[in-house]
Amino acid sequence: MICQNPLTPEQIKLSQRNYLAFGAVNGASYMCLGETVIILFAVRLESPNTLVAILGSMLYFGFLLLPLGKWMTSRVGAAQSQADFWFMRNIAAMVVALSAPAYLYWNKLSAMILLVTGAFFFYGFRAAGVVMSQPLLGEICEPERRGRIISLHNTLFHISGLASLVALTLVLKYFSSIWALFGVIVVGAVMGTVAAGLVRNICETGLIKDSAKLPIAPMLLKAFSDKPVRRQLLAGAVCNLMQILVLPISVLTVKKGYHFSDTQALFCTLLQFTVMIGGSFLQSRLADWMGARNVFISGYAGLPLICISWLLLPSDAHPLLLGIPFIFCGLASITITNGTAFYFLATVKKELQVAASMLISVATGVLSGLAGMLSGSLLLKTAEKLSVNFGVDLFRSYFAMVLFLTLAGFFCIWMLPRTSRVK
Repeated sequence: MICQNPLTPEQIKLSQRNYLAFGAVNGASYMCLGETVIILFAVRLESPNTLVAILGSMLYFGFLLLPLGKWMTSRVGAAQSQADFWFMRNIAAMVVALSAPAYLYWNKLSAMILLVTGAFFFYGFRAAGVVMSQPLLGEICEPERRGRIISLHNTLFHISGLASLVALTLVLKYFSSIWALFGVIVVGAVMGTVAAGLVRNICETGLIKDSAKLPIAPMLLKAFSDKPVRRQLLAGAVCNLMQILVLPISVLTVKKGYHFSDTQALFCTLLQFTVMIGGSFLQSRLADWMGARNVFISGYAGLPLICISWLLLPSDAHPLLLGIPFIFCGLASITITNGTAFYFLATVKKELQVAASMLISVATGVLSGLAGMLSGSLLLKTAEKLSVNFGVDLFRSYFAMVLFLTLAGFFCIWMLPRTSRVK
């Protein structure tokens, strides 16, 4: 909703309520459509490990479609643009769901094509939708409340996601079939459409729309000339790549390495999101005190700890012990998400935020997505050659190689300059 005048306090409060409500509904939707369900789907479709690595990269490679968000924003505004792409995102989720009947009644290849294509557009439309989310958030949040609002939004997202995940776990416990996963995705798409309606009610001035109309090349060059933006390009790409290599393969490890059922795998994800809720709530209290850079660094530090956990866990580890890596997955994921937003808003000038958001998202997303597809597939193939079996040993070899990469990448994160809040 575009307003001609500066937003009033009432409009700001209304927009914040809609933003938080969107987080709650979207969290429930995403648990039915997100990475864990897609990976479980892929395993059900008898996909090779390399395909799972490709699917794990789609979250970032989908940023290839992000420029569509600028084009749409220049015509309808940031909130309307996100709502439209959110609707298309859920149509793409239905394409993913169609891989089930294709596998059962057609052939495996067609199912793989639908799965990868649907996942690409699902994440691609998400990227196009959120391209202006940080500038939009900057308009509806006072600088001194940004950290709290961002963390509260993420907390609501994960609380509703946790409730949805509990329901999903119960459904798959009693109806463990490919059709159950099909139904879960359909329900998630319906809830995602409801979430899109909440975004339409967020108020904004015409500043973001006008900024989106400006020629993109000079905007990107100006953003790239800003030192904090350049540092975030490198740090963001490294951070995204390491998450691609660590987080999705953790789910694959318990499925194929430790032979967990869908329900057991979802319990691990349930633990991960429980930790994310607690971590986000804690950060809402500590974010401004810790500083954006320290939040970012502490999030990345969780990634090598995940690798170390998988290396230390024995092949016959008790199922409860296998929750340890997912505790670190939750802490790393939510801290990186919050730290990235904190650091961006604290270091990038408001007039550069539109261009910088696009530059950082596209460059880090597409590059890390491509690198993740190639390196993830290569590392898994290498691990297969180094392992005596295709069980736990395979994934232990994989995480040993990834551990070295995460430690090497820590230097890029540490090089981020200290922050001073900008207006």
